[in-house]
Order: sequence, then C-alpha cells, then structure tokens
Amino acid sequence: MSQPWILITGNGGFGDTAERADLRYPVNPSSELAAELDGETVAGHLLVGRSLAWHRHPAEALAPILDEAATPPAVILSTGVFSGRSTVSIERLAANVQDFQFADDDGYRPAGDPVYADGPTAYLATVPIKAITHAIRERGIPALLSNSASTHGCNAVMYTALHLVAERGLGSRAGFIHLPDTPGHVASLGSNGPSMDLRLQAEAVRIAAAAAVANPGADLDVPANEWEW
Repeated sequence: MSQPWILITGNGGFGDTAERADLRYPVNPSSELAAELDGETVAGHLLVGRSLAWHRHPAEALAPILDEAATPPAVILSTGVFSGRSTVSIERLAANVQDFQFADDDGYRPAGDPVYADGPTAYLATVPIKAITHAIRERGIPALLSNSASTHGCNAVMYTALHLVAERGLGSRAGFIHLPDTPGHVASLGSNGPSMDLRLQAEAVRIAAAAAVANPGADLDVPANEWEW
C-alpha cells in the first residue's frame, strides 16, 4: 500500500450471556462504523476499516491485519461502544488487566488476568488525545477525554494494538475511541438513555483521524480539565 493509511477498527457482536439487556449487541455499531469509513480518504490517508472478530484475545484478529499489510499504518484508531455514555470518549490509558463483566458463550470470563503476561502494567495512547478531543468539540460533537478504557474487551483491544506496535517496532501511533449507543439500540430497549447517531459518530472518527495526522508530535499543552469519579 503506497498511500499512507489509517486503520479503523470496530468490535464484533458481544453480550449474549449478559444479564443486562443494554449490554447485548448482536451487531456491534462500532463495526458498522468501521465498514462505513473503509475506503475513505482523510488528510491524505486512506482509511481502512476492519471489524475485529476474536474469541480469547484481540491479537487473533488484529495481528493478521498488520501481518498482511505491505506497510504499517500511520495510525490505529480502535473504536467500541460504551453503553450509557453520552459523549465520544478519547481514551488515555490501557491497563494490562482483563476483568470482564460477563462470560462468553463458552463460559470464558477473565477475572484479573493480564492481556499480555510479559507486558507492561499499562500503555498510554500514542495519538494526540487532547488535540483529538478539542477538534471533535470544535465541530460541535460532544467529546471528553477519558482516563480509563476500563478492563473489558475494549481495553484489551487498545492494549493489544499498542503492544503489537511496540513489540514489532512499527512506528504506528495508536489509540481508542469509545462511542455512545446508537438511537436504534436505545429505542429497542425502551430506554431513556443517551445515544448518538452513527453518522455523527463516524464524523467524529474522521475528525479524530485528521487531528492525529495534523499533530504528529507533542499533544496540546493544555490541562485535560476532566473529572472522573
């Protein structure tokens, strides 16, 4: 691939065994978003959207994408849905721990296992998280900087992307964006919870990609001014 490119990933469906109906996603909207963005060009970079379907470890899906590419992506922006969150959330940190909310169909439910046994305690995002957050807000889309990707599948994806980049010396910058529920999901629950249209979410990710390209060095030197309790 001669054109510089940005990998956009979404997660597969999950939550069949979840007790809470709002955590069941037969179709994950983040994968729909990745498919929508696939093939677009942003800031001179080709967007390559891929759905990550994995069973025990995100590397099952992510490593082959990197293996098959002629050149490493300039940026990896992984995305996932965060039920109940009202804004686009740009994640700062991925922890080397898996403590899942529910088991998969085979009963697998890590309860404190590391993402990588030989990995560091945590990785910080290497994309400009403050520049991305500010750029999305400036376009009128609610966005916050989040200090934790939690300890579930999304955190494992973020950690895995950063770990593969570090271990392979790829030079790619990587980060994770949590997205709100779609209106259709909230409507199906008969809920009054927050939601955001998928088209607006896709625009937020386009803006994030452009901001990552425009800020290849140090991030904005401003306080995050976020409070998470």
